[in-house]
Amino acid sequence: MKGAKQLLALALLLALGVLLVKWLSSTFRIDQRKPGELPGPIVYYEDTTPGHTLGIGDVARLPDSLFEEKSPCCSFGRPGGVIWLRFSYTNRDTAHERFLVEVVNPSIPKIEFFHLNGRNELQHYYRTGTTTGTEKFSFYERPDTHSRNFRFPLGLATGSTAQVYLRLSSGTPLYLRVLFFEESFRLGHHQWVVDILMTIFYVFSALFLILTAILIVASREPFHWYYFLYVLCTALFIPTHLGLGFAYVWKDWPAFQHIAPMALNNLRLIFGIQFFRLFFDLPNSAPRFNRFIDLSIGIFLATLLLQGLPHSSSGWVFYPFFVFLMLFSLGMIAWLIHRLITRPYRNFSWLLTVIVLNFIGVTSTSLQYLGYGSAFFDVADWLMYRFGIADTFFLSPMVIGAFFLEQMLVFNFAVRRYLHLIEKNQKTQLRIAKAREEGLNALILGVENERRRIARDLHDGVCVHLAAINMKLDTLCDDKDVGPELGKKMTGIANEIEQTYREIRGISHNLMSKALDKKDLQTALEELCGRIQQARRGLKVHFFSNYPLHQISGLARIHLYRIVQELLANVLKHAQARHANVQMIADGKQLLLSIEDDGTGFDFRQRSADGIGLSNIRTRVEVLHGKLHIESTPGKGTFVSIDIPEETLME
Repeated sequence: MKGAKQLLALALLLALGVLLVKWLSSTFRIDQRKPGELPGPIVYYEDTTPGHTLGIGDVARLPDSLFEEKSPCCSFGRPGGVIWLRFSYTNRDTAHERFLVEVVNPSIPKIEFFHLNGRNELQHYYRTGTTTGTEKFSFYERPDTHSRNFRFPLGLATGSTAQVYLRLSSGTPLYLRVLFFEESFRLGHHQWVVDILMTIFYVFSALFLILTAILIVASREPFHWYYFLYVLCTALFIPTHLGLGFAYVWKDWPAFQHIAPMALNNLRLIFGIQFFRLFFDLPNSAPRFNRFIDLSIGIFLATLLLQGLPHSSSGWVFYPFFVFLMLFSLGMIAWLIHRLITRPYRNFSWLLTVIVLNFIGVTSTSLQYLGYGSAFFDVADWLMYRFGIADTFFLSPMVIGAFFLEQMLVFNFAVRRYLHLIEKNQKTQLRIAKAREEGLNALILGVENERRRIARDLHDGVCVHLAAINMKLDTLCDDKDVGPELGKKMTGIANEIEQTYREIRGISHNLMSKALDKKDLQTALEELCGRIQQARRGLKVHFFSNYPLHQISGLARIHLYRIVQELLANVLKHAQARHANVQMIADGKQLLLSIEDDGTGFDFRQRSADGIGLSNIRTRVEVLHGKLHIESTPGKGTFVSIDIPEETLME
């Protein structure tokens, strides 16, 4: 239902756009001649004589009744034959005497230009093209080698009349447009605007490819490389189709102009279809449609192999191929609409817009190859006319604009998808970190419970039994029947039992602090410092705190107590220190715990790994989201500082 609503909204938007264009066209109608518009009607005549033997003299003498009026956008949808085009111009402009006739189709196999004066006398003749049969015309043979189209100079004095004939030879369907310019305008303002537009297109395409490659590498979704290759082939196809490849790359290989655009078009379609297939996971989600995709890719690959056919004999390849291509595009749109209606997709509008824009390009290109022009040229002509320039692009600017918009939409989608992946990855990392923290807390809580159990067993079991045994020995020692020697031995045993009792009782206190359970953290730490100080003569332990320790939560209290306990135990066992300072300072929104001693210290860089005690400290600091810092130098003591955020202590 959501997909159907989006489809309806998109259809209404397109309809409103068409109505707006029509209204603007009627509102801003201008009566003066458009830039590049022919000065009068153009007519054509098809040479059907055997061998097409009519020359310029023969055609010039033909009656006007044999010529048919033709639009300047000429479409000849069936292959083969020779076509003659004719128009006339009388120069009534005293400011201009140099003009240009431009034929917009850079791939015409053979074109001849005849300039006759008012008495049908030949003034100028040019013969050029790309290739036809055994004739091959390099780009250097054009009368104007600064234009991607065929451009012919026409000098005409004021008051003079010119009859212009164009003889076109082609073995394939043909589409072209004939434009007429004042030379200064065409080479000045018009050329400047066109160069700016093309530069913007190339720069944007290059930036898009670079940024897309970076996003693909960062997002680690390799199937997006197919779209990258699709854009790359399209960015190469457009200038090639416009004739820039022939103008700057393969000037001496004119036949390549009939191969390269078609080959790049096929490659971009293959890469685009492959991206479409993997994006929707067609092998698993739509196996039948996926088989149709396989067939289509096979046809496009086969067409690539047929590029080697001579141009004059390849016309039969173009027609079925482009008919199938348009049907294939319609089939993809139909399947996409059906799928997105039945299985709503949150980026429906974006995706359908991209597919429609792609279909515009496919349809326009197909119609051109079939010799039928494009349904989008009228809109493109009007838009460019509003900017004061003529449409000299063989590929419709609407197609170039559609591809430009498609790039922006896809890049926007790629950025949003990348940000979504980052957000998703961050959430996953947070979940993993939280699960790890919960696991560590559960483990530590289990350890603490086991400590309590062992401490309780030692205190309430072993210690009680040792105390009872010691009392019995004391009683036996006081017995008068026991000899002095035996009494002495029994007294020694009693003293050893007493010492064992004190050690086990100390272990029990270390395993579980009664003060921590029954009182607060500050009291427990003060008692801990006192026990450490009593454990070795000459050691002074100082404790200071200005932090509200009574507000710390239960589990955080245990972590802090164990951290201080472990660090003081290290001081007692290894440092041989005379003084140790334990401080818990409130530092803004965090607790600063520091323990410093003046003992022997150690070379921290030479330690290969943490011991069990230090590893336990790091684990507890990590659970508290704190930062551990250790400074130690041999002979200069050790300083340990731990920064812990307040929010983890009060949870």
